[in-house]
Amino acid sequence: MLPQPQPAPGDGLFEYGITTERSDIRAHVSVVNRTIYVFQTHEGIRAIQSGAWPLRNASQPGVNGITADGWCVAAEAIGDLRRIKFVSWEGWTQFRRDLSTSRKGELAVMCVIGAMQRGRFPFWVNALEDDREEVQRQGTDILIFCRKRVQVKCDYDGGDKPDGTGNLFLQRAERNPLKRR
Repeated sequence: MLPQPQPAPGDGLFEYGITTERSDIRAHVSVVNRTIYVFQTHEGIRAIQSGAWPLRNASQPGVNGITADGWCVAAEAIGDLRRIKFVSWEGWTQFRRDLSTSRKGELAVMCVIGAMQRGRFPFWVNALEDDREEVQRQGTDILIFCRKRVQVKCDYDGGDKPDGTGNLFLQRAERNPLKRR
């Protein structure tokens, strides 16, 4: 059972996060570490279910009040976490703290796509040996099935210390007062 803290009255948050999304894989882009932290969504939920991680608030520059809440989970607590050190990606220089959350999110998606296009992104797949003789003669031993939904988050200061916080922010709820996508 997931801990379900009650939002403060009038905070305007609605559930939108790791516990309600339909992703298979999450990719948290740490700008300070130039690293993508990748894990299966159910492993993040499992870490939350331990009850060891308190609910924390988040906010956006220029907005009064909280704009999200979620759990700050130590990266080490998320099972089978993969770290993609991606310092060669040319888009890092476009990130700035004063960018809108929407723009940071767009850049994070571009970063993850870049890692995918370079074959650096891990996918958990269903694979099996194809034992059909005619298929093996054609040079195929293994068939791979991969239809995965990936959720990307800009976790600007997240990830490993000393540059990051040591945690990843697993969002539970948010509001969008600036009406940005």
